[in-house]
Amino acid sequence: MANTLSLYRTVKRLGIPDERIILMLADDMACNTRNNYPAQVFNNENHRLNLYGDNVEVDYRGYEVTVENFLRVLTGRHETAVPRSKRLLSDEGSHILLYMTGHGGDEFLKFQDSEELQSHDLADAVKQMKEKQRFKELLVMVDTCQAATLFNQLQSPGVLAIGSSMKGENSYSHHLDSDVGVSVVDRFTYYTLAFFERLNIYDNASLSSLFSSYNPSMLMSTAYYRRDLYQRHLEEVPVTNFFGSVMETIHTDAAYEALSRKNSDRFEAQMSLDQSVHHEERRTLINENDRDEIHNINTEGQEGASKCPWSTFYSKMQKIENVDSLVNYGLVAMLPFLVFSTWLFQ
Repeated sequence: MANTLSLYRTVKRLGIPDERIILMLADDMACNTRNNYPAQVFNNENHRLNLYGDNVEVDYRGYEVTVENFLRVLTGRHETAVPRSKRLLSDEGSHILLYMTGHGGDEFLKFQDSEELQSHDLADAVKQMKEKQRFKELLVMVDTCQAATLFNQLQSPGVLAIGSSMKGENSYSHHLDSDVGVSVVDRFTYYTLAFFERLNIYDNASLSSLFSSYNPSMLMSTAYYRRDLYQRHLEEVPVTNFFGSVMETIHTDAAYEALSRKNSDRFEAQMSLDQSVHHEERRTLINENDRDEIHNINTEGQEGASKCPWSTFYSKMQKIENVDSLVNYGLVAMLPFLVFSTWLFQ
């Protein structure tokens, strides 16, 4: 639990908001009677940072954390009653980080000590995600014993996977919290967090630098990553593609000049295109009218010119489509009354 909450805190610090995070927790530690710090979770024995504070939004907890719900989140096959906050609302341009931790073995990961996620289940879910265009790139990170075996069945392009241990290897915890009586964080996650604590949201560290930071002597296992399904070079991919979110900020002097030059040009081009289409439509409509209707329009125009100015003004008012033009005509109409009232008070 501390592993997941630690990584949750890290990606939020690097700019990913809660509405783009689906957090699944077994939630069996914070309120456990053996916990001397009720409703608190720590990843270090010094207890300086409570990972289970007020700013944590858990989407699936307790008995909701099942293999079925996990696969439904990935594939998007939810029941209609499931709210949007519990859905993975991704598309073909999304970069998704899938982090899993717990007890595992050869091609499986345990859920709640009662069921298992098999490697072929994960591969099938990822295949469905790719076919339904739910991601552009997917990074699968697993911290469990024999983690690398969970990737054996993956075949979908655009997937990058990294595990804390090879087949036949265990993943070990980092240190023990004597007050709680259990190990609070695993080694692979601990050194992953140590790497990210040196970064901020604007750093350009690559995935290659992250993967090369794992020292087998410190992990006491061999970190394995599978990249044959991934098209890009790891040196060219910043870690913030998966672990952070950097938004383009436009600084302006005026309060309402929010459009950049590129967006303004695009907007003006679109306006010109719309105006051009509008003129073409009007030209087509005129061409479709017969000559008799054009003659009638001209006749009405000549008759209108011979009428009194007020009739002409009234006919123009009926054809006004622009609010600014309406205001201008209103000001012109008020001018005679203003002159007359001024003459009376002299």
